Amino acid sequence: MGSKLKFRWVLCFIIFSLVLLIYGNHLFKERAKKMADMRRAEAVDFMDDGWKKYRMMQFAGANMEYTDSKGNIRVIETEPVLLDVFDEAIKPYILGKTPSLGSFRITEGKRTSEFIQTFNDNMKHVKIWGAHKNRYISIAENEGLEEFKNINSFEELWEYMNKRNDEGVVYINELDIIGYDRTGQSGKFIYDYGNGESKEISESAISLFELFKDKYKDWS
Repeated sequence: MGSKLKFRWVLCFIIFSLVLLIYGNHLFKERAKKMADMRRAEAVDFMDDGWKKYRMMQFAGANMEYTDSKGNIRVIETEPVLLDVFDEAIKPYILGKTPSLGSFRITEGKRTSEFIQTFNDNMKHVKIWGAHKNRYISIAENEGLEEFKNINSFEELWEYMNKRNDEGVVYINELDIIGYDRTGQSGKFIYDYGNGESKEISESAISLFELFKDKYKDWS
């Protein structure tokens, strides 16, 4: 009788241990899946941040660098270098081989202040024909942005470009191409001097790059 009872206890212990093992394995897989999903989501944000900062580097003549999980710094000047960073950082992180993705950093360049002033002037004075308004309207109004105010620093510029318009689109994406009725279609542009005088601008669409680089007030 005692040996049978002992056998039952041993059998119950084995079954209980197997159940715990199976359940524990299930929990581990679920946790691993959640961790991988979380890391994939972080990787998407990482790429989005990298692309936005790379574009801002180009538009505003800024400097960009990447710091990996070990503290190594890499200067980013071209798109292939940025893509290499994505390749080298994302897969190991998703697989759990590195503790973090690292981070991107952009800082003011030699001509950034000049480009910001050009951007300020264009945003205040360049206007596009608004068919629904039956008049020329500002770029900000055309793209559903808040009323434009002068940007005085690179930090303010980055903050401005990350705001969202009335449709939830970040400014840097909404301003990518300015055209007719918030599209890339051809529009009619003028430079409004603000004193009752204006001149036509021979552009059918204006890119964000051009808002930083082209001094439309000097166009003849």
